[in-house]
Amino acid sequence: MTGRNTISSIILAICVCVAVLSGSTDAFTPSSIQSHAASSSTTKTSLNQFGKKKPQEDLSSIESRDLTREEMLAINKRNEEVMNNELQAMTGVSVLFSLPILYLCYVAFFSD
Repeated sequence: MTGRNTISSIILAICVCVAVLSGSTDAFTPSSIQSHAASSSTTKTSLNQFGKKKPQEDLSSIESRDLTREEMLAINKRNEEVMNNELQAMTGVSVLFSLPILYLCYVAFFSD
């Protein structure tokens, strides 16, 4: 029972360390939304003043264009490398977790 508590406390400590080291609370918010949110607060105060013209909104962050074949191949290659690394990591973790089970099976079948 104490082994389970020790393992769970180690896992909890690792999760806390990862959360602290990541640092930024808005890690999953795209930077274009963050900058738009920051600029929208300044435009609200300037719109309340009389006689001021409404500033032109910058829509360059939502413009899109077609990718060239080379750019698409580079993106696909990078994605394939990332997926292969993730697959190797998942395989390693599953082998690591299966070792205690294999040991228990060995002890159960081959002990006297």
